[in-house]
Amino acid sequence: MLALLATACGGSDSDSSSDAEAGDGETLIENVNIGYFAGWPLPPQIGQEDGSFAAAMGAQEITWIPFPDGGSMADAMISGDVDISYSIGLTPFAVKATNGAPITMIGIAVGYADADNCIVSGDLGYTRDNAAETLAGATILTPIGNVTHYKLLSMLDFLGVSQDDVEILPHESSDSTAAAFAAGQIQVGCAFGGPLVTMTDAGGVPLLTGEETANEVGIKTYDVNAVRNDFADENPQVVTNFLRANAEFNDKWAADPESNNPIIAQAAGMEDVGNFLSGPTWFTFPSVDEQLSDDWLGGSVADVMLEQLTFFQEEGQVEAVADDYQQFIDTSFLEAAQS
Repeated sequence: MLALLATACGGSDSDSSSDAEAGDGETLIENVNIGYFAGWPLPPQIGQEDGSFAAAMGAQEITWIPFPDGGSMADAMISGDVDISYSIGLTPFAVKATNGAPITMIGIAVGYADADNCIVSGDLGYTRDNAAETLAGATILTPIGNVTHYKLLSMLDFLGVSQDDVEILPHESSDSTAAAFAAGQIQVGCAFGGPLVTMTDAGGVPLLTGEETANEVGIKTYDVNAVRNDFADENPQVVTNFLRANAEFNDKWAADPESNNPIIAQAAGMEDVGNFLSGPTWFTFPSVDEQLSDDWLGGSVADVMLEQLTFFQEEGQVEAVADDYQQFIDTSFLEAAQS
């Protein structure tokens, strides 16, 4: 989903390693352009900060390019400016792939049910039981055409709130949504990451919790890894190394979050990783084996893309829906990364 804080700058846009080599000692490629979300801290950014991710991929250098949302990241892949998307929202990927973008999903980056949500002003006295009454006439700011938008519309439907009874407006950024919420200019703000904390600190309450959204509405929230097709065709070992490195840095973080979190925060352009990776953490990272299971890339992810795009088509948000979304998923690189 998701994509995400437009104002943060994740360190420098380019990090390099002078002795970057693949595991067998061979430098496979001079440069790889990787798109990522600034202000979206993930364990592989340990290797972004010190250049070791480039070495693990077999790249002489990685150019890290920050993006505010998944749509712009996907557009950069289509134009050839980005080779691999480090963590792109599922819905923007599905929309672009449906419309013929030469991109393929190769892995699951991160799950984040509680890091993407809609917050309701505490002044309304809102509960899920009185939603239709308290939200009538509410102004809602949300990103459009991504998983946050999908979750909002699905939650409203689940709660029995008609879209005709609320005003849904497109946001400029998650930070501007949080600012409007704190100023009392809107009653509901939908956003990702840190701005959720800002809105909660301003007295807001979640429209539904991440657990309620996942277990009752049936929406899992996660970002995926994607690659430009021509890059994957020309550099299969580099793509495999990318996925293997992702898994290794996830394990490295899990073994010692306290030491690694400051490094990740630096690369993500943040003072600290907050609830993303500390305390009651928002982020979860499925293993390679889990990603290859039917619960993920083996079936469920394709089903979710079909469900989401069908929903958006019914809402008049998209025109095209593919018959089968498994065609946009290639697990061969992840399978190779297991060995």
